[in-house]
Amino acid sequence: MPWYASLPRVEAKYYIEHYGGEDDVWISKTLYRMPDISNNKYLELAKMDFNRCQAQHQREWDFLEEWYANCKLQELGISKKDLLLAYFLAAANIFEPERSNVRLAWAKSQIIIRLIPFYFTRESKTLEERIDLLSKFRNFKGIGKRKSYKTGRRILDILLKTLDQHSVETLQEHDRDISHQLHYAWETWLSKLNDEDLEYNDQAELLVHTINTCSGYVISEDMLQHQEYKNLSKLTNKICHQLQEYQNNKVLEMGNRDKGTYGIKYKEIETDMQALVQLVLQESNEIGSNIKQTFLMVAKTCYYMAYYDPETIGVHISKVIFESV
Repeated sequence: MPWYASLPRVEAKYYIEHYGGEDDVWISKTLYRMPDISNNKYLELAKMDFNRCQAQHQREWDFLEEWYANCKLQELGISKKDLLLAYFLAAANIFEPERSNVRLAWAKSQIIIRLIPFYFTRESKTLEERIDLLSKFRNFKGIGKRKSYKTGRRILDILLKTLDQHSVETLQEHDRDISHQLHYAWETWLSKLNDEDLEYNDQAELLVHTINTCSGYVISEDMLQHQEYKNLSKLTNKICHQLQEYQNNKVLEMGNRDKGTYGIKYKEIETDMQALVQLVLQESNEIGSNIKQTFLMVAKTCYYMAYYDPETIGVHISKVIFESV
């Protein structure tokens, strides 16, 4: 498993499963008196902690299933499998029980980010209708009673209710009112959907901003305009866009990388990932480490999706969400 394609909770599950405990024979345990190596107490604590977090994740998944049914997302082209994958990616990165709001915001946002461009392309919406959707988002009073707007009204209602819910929960948890920031970020993204490239326009940047904002991190307007933040956003958008292309078009089999079949674009992604890691790890007085780490988290999630086949991802989902240790 390459580091770029590793997710913390997947790693943790495999580590616990292969942790030998006191039955492992290590010369250093006796010779150098190192009882902390392969210790059964640590193993039991790790299992208890994993199962405790997993129980919370399962409750959240039950909640998302209700949300899926209430919003009738199946009618909008979203399968329950799509939602489970979105939630898994969130829980595999942000697993702490107390960060439930962030996980749910990640999963819901990822579904809505996919849903809106799909709606535009499927319904062949004109530029005028897209602008109208943006206008109604800015000052929502319903999209009107025209039959052709019925689906758009439903999607907009789902989005607005989701943003309002997570704004309230963040206010309760962190004593920070993020409603304006959150709505402005989505408004900015919606305005860019008037461009030709509907499917990939700054999706990663929007997801990063939503995660950071719902985490209660302070993101000022000055920070958003800072060159380092712009570089992080641009690089993450580029990486995720190219990885999505590979995933959709099967341009490159990632598993053949040891055989030297990299391709020019694959080398470019490797170079961009290295540049992103460097940007994230270097010290900065303007942008907090926790905010920068989210960019890398989202980029690694995209890499993970492009690297693994659906069957392997399905195994990981079962191990992280459903199978206790």
